[in-house]
Formats: sequence, structure tokens, C-alpha cells
Amino acid sequence: MYDLIVLGGGSAGYSAAMTALSFKKRVCIIEKGPFGGLCILKGCMPSKTLIYSARINEIIKKSKTFGINIEGKVSIDPSSIIERKNKIIKEFAEYRKEVVGGKKGIDIVYGKAEFVSKNEIKVNNKVIEGKNILISTGSKEFIPEIPGLKEAGYITSDEALELKKFPKSMAILGAGPVAIELGYYFNSLGVKTTIIQRGEQILSNSDYDCAKELENALKNKGILIYTDTSIKSLSKSDKGKKVIFDQNKQEKEIIADEILVAFGRKPNLERLNLEKAGISSEKGLIKNNVYLQTSTKNIYIAGDSSANLAVVNVAVEEGRVAVVNMFSKKKEKINYSIFPIAVFSHPEFAWIGISEKEAKEKNLNVKIGKFYFKDLGKAECLDETEGFIKFVVDKKTNKILGVSIVGNEASDLIHEAVPLLYYKATLDDLKKMPHLHPTFGEIYSYLADEMI
Repeated sequence: MYDLIVLGGGSAGYSAAMTALSFKKRVCIIEKGPFGGLCILKGCMPSKTLIYSARINEIIKKSKTFGINIEGKVSIDPSSIIERKNKIIKEFAEYRKEVVGGKKGIDIVYGKAEFVSKNEIKVNNKVIEGKNILISTGSKEFIPEIPGLKEAGYITSDEALELKKFPKSMAILGAGPVAIELGYYFNSLGVKTTIIQRGEQILSNSDYDCAKELENALKNKGILIYTDTSIKSLSKSDKGKKVIFDQNKQEKEIIADEILVAFGRKPNLERLNLEKAGISSEKGLIKNNVYLQTSTKNIYIAGDSSANLAVVNVAVEEGRVAVVNMFSKKKEKINYSIFPIAVFSHPEFAWIGISEKEAKEKNLNVKIGKFYFKDLGKAECLDETEGFIKFVVDKKTNKILGVSIVGNEASDLIHEAVPLLYYKATLDDLKKMPHLHPTFGEIYSYLADEMI
């Protein structure tokens, strides 16, 4: 009898297991394999490794801007890009496995898990018992029913991260973070890229002005982007894979060598037999309370399988908090509004807290401020003038409620906003904080000056 059975060895499961050790509990991790989870194997780390290769190529192409002349043709070697990525990811995965496997008190069992009861998990025809269970089985690609999709053939992000030979052209269905990042990656490395989005804007849950700024930047790089569309059919022809869709009541057609389906992901809960543990679910989602507890009291959920906020920093925190709530009398809740999120294209897009859209929906009394990178000295020096920083601020108190950044190094710049929101800072507080010049980070101080 284990104190905790963890289903899935990804970021949430890893965090949960290590936290349980701090409570001196005995843990069993059940992993269908390979060990490491989405972030390490098929998500954050491999994609960012590949995207940096694309960024290097982009910088090389505009080297003359900086007085650097490169002789001859610059060639791209997709095979070497993938091999470098695989080497790095293998090291990450092996290290994670060594850390967990080397801990006394943690057992790892490989195989597919399913519930037998609220305290029993069946794996490899063997039943393992646990006082508490954490569901952290991650997510999988969402593939909608589209006429002709299966017949035309397609790839998902999993296959896209392994392509050692690039197609000449690619049509990407969807315009969420994965679609935007991979669209930037392939386009920057010479693939003619088209993004087809059903919604009125890319990154449909984001503020329109931020999404539009990023969309325009990507279009300037040569990516074709169609929004407000309805896909009618897909098919395969001698010329390639055909996508027919409506936009503004007009039928349009795209022919590409490859189709990438990037409609997002959904919790990976199939074959768990949730009903045998009495776990309530609706439309493929498990219900949980603010303590990450399911309808069955000894069973909790964390990470992408919870669908609360599918980013790795949240998964790590949910894994920790779920275990704290299992074994501690003092219960914890997660404030999801203080977690930064980013899209790693170039320019990048990062945000935290309340968006302008959300503020309007909640009828909050706010003021909005923007400062553009084109007015920032360091940005001008580096020829990185696309984008802006944006504040959502309470009108009465000057409290900073949200920050969005579209621009160079946005994923790093957003970290200054974390303590601002965590400590409920105001524009007046920010104005008193010194910033180094010339830096991208000082853009915060300039906007604070303008808004006070």
C-alpha cells in the first residue's frame, strides 16, 4: 500500500512525487513511457530548441543591417537541427529519470494504468494499492472531424518536431500557441507557410490589439494568415494537399505539400476507467474543486489533465499543491492569475494577470497604457522595434492588474511583472524602482511614467 500513486511522470507528476517525499511518504509513479512528460519530450524544450535555429537563420538573413556581410549562400540542414534537439532532449529526459529513480521512497512502474477502485490501479495485469492517487496523465492532440482530413493526410506537432526533411509548403490549421510557434519555425527556415484560423484573430483568447500586432509581424515575415474562416473540406491531388475554406462568404483554396493540425490539446483520460473510482467527469473533463480534489476525496488531479491552465509552470505548482492538500491540514489554493504565459515566436508574446478583454467582461474600472518598442533606445539599437508593452491598471488605486508584451524577449521581460502582481504593486511603486539603461526591461519604467 503506497501513500501516493501518481499516474504520469511528467512535470505535474514529478513535482507531486518530490513533494510527497518531503512529507516522508511512499510513492509509486506509473508511466506508460517514455519517462519525462510533454514539456521535455514533445513540448516546451524540443520546440524552443528548434525555434532558436530558426531565429539564428533570421538574424543571419538581416546581418547586413548591422554591417556584417556574409559571403555565399546560407544553407539549412534540417537533419542536423533535429539531431541537436534530440541530443538535448535525451539529456533532459535521462536526468529527470535519474533524479526520480535515485530517490529512496519512489518506485517507477512502466505500463498503462486503469482504475479498479478508488484505491486500486491495474497496470501490467497487476493491481497496485494507494491511499491517495494523483491523475497527472497529461494531454494529447485534439483532432476534430473535418471532411477529407484523414484521406488527405496530416501531421501533428509531434511529427513536426521530428521532420528531417522540410516540405516546400505547409498549411497549418489553427492559430493557438503551437500553431504560431511552429509556423514561425518553418517559415523562418524556408517553408512557405499558411495559417488558417477559424476565429476572428490568432490566439483567440488574447486581447485583439496584442494578437493583431503579432499577426502583422508574422505577415511581414512572409506567413500567410487567414482568420474568420470555416474549413469546408480537405483532399489530396497531384499538386499536393488541398484545403478549401470560406472567408468573408468567399470560397478560397490553398494547396500545400503538408498539413499541420494544431487545434490544441485535450486531457488524456482515455482508458482510465474513471467510473470505477467514482470520479465525475463531463465532456471529457474531470471536475475538481479549488484544492484540486476530484469528486472522489482521495483522488486529485494536476497538470494538463486538469485543463485548468495548460502550461508547465502551472503543472508543477498543481502537482505540489495537490500533495500538500493530501497530507497537510493547512489547505492551499492556486492563484492562476499570477502565472506568466508566453508564445515563443519572434516577436514573442507574453502576458500575466487580467487582460483588457477580461477587464471589460468583468466591468472593472481600469485604464490602459501602452509603450511601443520603437520608442525604446535599446530596441532601436538592436533593430527590434516591433511590438509594445501594455498595462491594465485599476483607475482608482493605480494597482497593476495585468501586463501584456509583444516584442523581443517578451518571455523574459514578463518576469518583472510577476512580483508586481504578486505583491499587488501600483504604478507609483513601479515608478520608484530603478531600471538599468539601456535595456529592454526599462520599458516598464517608461510606461509607468506615462500613466501616472
